[in-house]
Amino acid sequence: MNNRWIAALVLTGAMVAAGGCSSDPELVGNGGNTGGGGTNPPTALGGYASPDGVLILNQGAPRLENGSVTWISPEGQVEQNVYRTVNGSACGNTSQDLYLYGNKIYIMSNNTEVPDLGNSEPGDGTIVIVDAETFRRDKVFHFKDLKFHKPEGSLEVVDSLPLVTPLENLAVIDEHNLFLADGQGMFRLDTETGELTLVEGGYHFGNQGNTIETVVGTRGMTVIGDHLYCSGGGFWTNTQLFEFTKDSNKLTRSLDLSGEFISGICRTGDHEIVVATCGRSGSLKSYLTFVDTETMSVILEKPISADISAEFMNSSGVTLAGDYLYFAAGTLTVSRISLKTWKIEEYIQVKNDAPQAEYLTCNVVADPNKNLLYVSVSNDLNEARISDGNILVYDCSGDEPKLVMNLENKGSYPVNIYPMSKFY
Repeated sequence: MNNRWIAALVLTGAMVAAGGCSSDPELVGNGGNTGGGGTNPPTALGGYASPDGVLILNQGAPRLENGSVTWISPEGQVEQNVYRTVNGSACGNTSQDLYLYGNKIYIMSNNTEVPDLGNSEPGDGTIVIVDAETFRRDKVFHFKDLKFHKPEGSLEVVDSLPLVTPLENLAVIDEHNLFLADGQGMFRLDTETGELTLVEGGYHFGNQGNTIETVVGTRGMTVIGDHLYCSGGGFWTNTQLFEFTKDSNKLTRSLDLSGEFISGICRTGDHEIVVATCGRSGSLKSYLTFVDTETMSVILEKPISADISAEFMNSSGVTLAGDYLYFAAGTLTVSRISLKTWKIEEYIQVKNDAPQAEYLTCNVVADPNKNLLYVSVSNDLNEARISDGNILVYDCSGDEPKLVMNLENKGSYPVNIYPMSKFY
């Protein structure tokens, strides 16, 4: 996406914040919610990693079923239960996130329980690494083995501590730098050695040192080169943008932001992101902050009178395609903001196309290369009940949305949707 309109806004004096602008006037980004490090993968892969395909990670109803993966091929063919078909087993229980790096796909699930009301089948692991093109299982990390040394100052009695569930998100810079988050903080996993490290600056101590508590909000965390960007805040710190770096176990830089809570992040250029922050659920006091990640400075901060919250979902609450930012704030109405005029409009009434739907299962996801928007809805939301559901795909290239695909019961409580082009 050409971002000269941002420079034009700055030049006309529209809400310019203190700090340097990008030195590159012709920023071109993939517009996705996450991004690879420029050469990830180095060339386009085939099979399940095709940049024209889409992966859907299904969390499932954890007490009845394990997580699963659905694939939409470049030709629009739908394949369910990809992982099971290839490996003869389930990837994990309560799946949370996945990421493509190089020729591997990394799948993260809580996997601390089995479907006690179902067949009680154990999932393969908490982090499962598969061949990106074939989905053949390559390596597994079990929850019990993912332990870290307690940080200095912790009053925990034992030295080796476990992760806590639910897990949140993951992103991969390379094989030695898989970043993941839980309720304690940000971690770095070396997938070659299995060493898990709690990253300094991604946590605080609570209860006078008796608990370790996260300060990071990882929805939409984005990799650019050797760095990972996510936001954070809460009780222990003000709202900030955080930078974590390859091979480092410390927070490298941070930037103060407006807003109380993190909605998400979208990449808008080679070294530019937009961070969406908001108030409490239902609040119309939100902000979009455009940041140059090279200088870690604000290019533009824009107050937005809309609820853009991510609610309690792991996926980014905002998603970018063209010159529009799309969001639903946990409702069945998809709205969008023009990043040229800042006009906010209701764009899709999901009930018109799925009258029986009652819930979003994840936040809406855009494929900026094709100007498509994915909306996943279900009739129910229950860990012990499998629900009917729809994945609606809209062409958003015009003034009015056009429904181009309605996938009925092709997933079970999708937790996120991944147009694979976002990783290229």
